[in-house]
Amino acid sequence: MTGPIFVFNPTGDLVPICEQPYETEDVFQELLAKYPQLLLGGDERTPYSRLLLIAREQGVPIEEGGGDYFALDHLFVDQDGVPTLVEVKRRSDGRKRREFVAQMLDYAANGLAFWTVDDIRRNFQATCHADTKDPDTVLAEFLGEQGIAEEFWNEVEENIKAERIRMVLVGDDIPAELCRIVSFLNRQMETAEMLAIELKQFVGEGICAFVPDVVVQPEPLPPPPSSTWTEARFMAELERQAGLELVPVARTLLEWGVSRTTRIQWGKGRYDGSFTPILVVDGENYNSISVWTYGAVSIQFGYLMNEPPFDTVKKRKELLGRLNAIPGIALQQNALEKFPSIPLQAFLDEGAQREFLSILDWVIFEMQSVAHAWEQRL
Repeated sequence: MTGPIFVFNPTGDLVPICEQPYETEDVFQELLAKYPQLLLGGDERTPYSRLLLIAREQGVPIEEGGGDYFALDHLFVDQDGVPTLVEVKRRSDGRKRREFVAQMLDYAANGLAFWTVDDIRRNFQATCHADTKDPDTVLAEFLGEQGIAEEFWNEVEENIKAERIRMVLVGDDIPAELCRIVSFLNRQMETAEMLAIELKQFVGEGICAFVPDVVVQPEPLPPPPSSTWTEARFMAELERQAGLELVPVARTLLEWGVSRTTRIQWGKGRYDGSFTPILVVDGENYNSISVWTYGAVSIQFGYLMNEPPFDTVKKRKELLGRLNAIPGIALQQNALEKFPSIPLQAFLDEGAQREFLSILDWVIFEMQSVAHAWEQRL
């Protein structure tokens, strides 16, 4: 145990406060969930400047479509969309140090295999609602004025695909043998990293203080390239990732966007490029699809559900039915509030391609019709 810390109490007397174990692991977990700054975001010894809590007791499945088999203490995401797994362990915990590390590796491996960005978004929203907070407001405050929510979630998705992940082991006592294990793993890993943070609690005279310390920090990972994509870069990466035959399909969708919408928004993803045709009506931005360098087009139900006339389930079901009428497309009913993907390969057939473009024209017509109807009422 560490010796006492001397502090001035409210009456001006110098009093000692002594290290005290955490009463329960739940108390320890709740502390980090409520005060993630105790994980030293922005400290020169940590690779993150801030952390966004996604969930406490984040479920971890071990098979596709299976239920949660494990429960991670905390899942955070940092300012760059890197999933940050946090597991806590009190000194009194009887588990061996290597079991602590093995457990974390188990969570990371299975989380990367089976988590989706949609899962993470839903858990974040549930966490905010449970705390009577608005998810959009919380995310906007986290990202700052220059942040764009959808680009942030795209970064989270890209990091999961690239297995770019961070594991943080937190304890009130981090012994030397655990430090050696963490340091060894950091030397072997390329896209993942691990930290060990010691967080001691000091109590006395009605005062409670916490002293965090990064006892093992990772070597800085080389940052992946990050810049706005261009048409040439996008098409070259699409050819590399998905094949030359899909480039004409992407060009057709791009040409449709240029001719039928207001502007093309190019993504800023580190690993995967995207472009999104944006329709501006009365100062509002509308988008129905995004096209990705991994050879897919995502249908933006998650955005459309907030915009008339697709803010009704009936209208989104109509869109879903039109899409599923194209041979080879079978989107599920639960996609109506998500961002389901269709392989570009589905549109190698010219008939399917024409039908898809006619559906996109219909979406624009429906949006513009509602906007014009509102104009006439004003």
